[in-house]
Amino acid sequence: MRTSLTLPLAAATLAALTGCAAVAPNTAAVPARTDTQPSEQDKTWMRTIHEGNLSEVQAGRLAMGKGTTKQVKAVGKMLVQDHTKLDTKVTQTATQLGIQLPTSPSKAQRAELVRLRGSSGQDFDQDFLSGMIKAHKEALAATKTEVSKGSNQTVKALAGAAQQSLQQHLDALEKAQES
Repeated sequence: MRTSLTLPLAAATLAALTGCAAVAPNTAAVPARTDTQPSEQDKTWMRTIHEGNLSEVQAGRLAMGKGTTKQVKAVGKMLVQDHTKLDTKVTQTATQLGIQLPTSPSKAQRAELVRLRGSSGQDFDQDFLSGMIKAHKEALAATKTEVSKGSNQTVKALAGAAQQSLQQHLDALEKAQES
């Protein structure tokens, strides 16, 4: 009798000590989710926009330091500020939704950053502006697709806000290139 009582008691004690006891989690502080789970479209956009943010913050910093005109330096500063802010929202949203984000820009974006680091003077300005115009056109297209085809309302709302900012960046970059 003693052995048969000791074994269940030991198992219950072990479960309680290791946190495996059948205790309901406290969910009172967790708001009910009314969104749909993120689709592959939502996840892809989140990963892509995050990579772009990482890349454009680095490119913006380069422009602030290497740009030869006030306009290029100002656009660089705007990119750093806005993409840092956007990426904070992207990473918070990804964490809430359980979406794993990359830890660095894409391979192509890293290659572009290496190219920019090796450029100087007016060549840098033109390389920076043309590269950022291309990147913003691509990001804008992906963002418009997310707004129209995404399924998670939180991600779609984030994309809607990002779309406005990306368009402002594209306009500023094109204006700087015309000067």
